[in-house]
Amino acid sequence: MSNKNQNFKNNPDIKIINVLLETFGLNNLTDERSFTKEYMKDINTVTKINTLIPTLSEYYLPCKCKIYLNDITEKKAITILRQFIRNFNYKVISFEKSVKGKKIMIYRLMLENKDLLYPKNNNIKDNRKYIISFDT
Repeated sequence: MSNKNQNFKNNPDIKIINVLLETFGLNNLTDERSFTKEYMKDINTVTKINTLIPTLSEYYLPCKCKIYLNDITEKKAITILRQFIRNFNYKVISFEKSVKGKKIMIYRLMLENKDLLYPKNNNIKDNRKYIISFDT
C-alpha cells in the first residue's frame, strides 16, 4: 500500500474498499467484471454510497469531504472509487462502446502496474523511415 494520499487523513483499508466495491456490484479488487452508469442506477450505487458517507468521511480530509461527498452522482461515485482503490495500486479504466447506436462508457478495475506485465509493442519493430526537412 502506498503512502498517504492528498485526499485522505487516514489511508483506506481493504475493509472499506470491499464495502465500496459492493456498491458497484463488485466482489473485490480482482473482480474483472465491467459496469456502466446505467448498471449503477439499476443497483442503486449512489443511494448505497450515500448511506456510507459517515464512514467515508472518516477517511477524507474535511475539505475533500465537502467536494466529493456532497450531491453524489454516478460520475462522483466513480471518482470516489478511483481515489480509494488508488492506494492499493488499482485504477478504474474506461472505454467507449456503441450499443444499439448509442455510445456508452464501460468501466472496470485494473491493476495499476498491469502495463508492466504486458509491455506494448514488445516484438514489433518499427520499420518506418522518416525524412525531416527544414524549409528556409
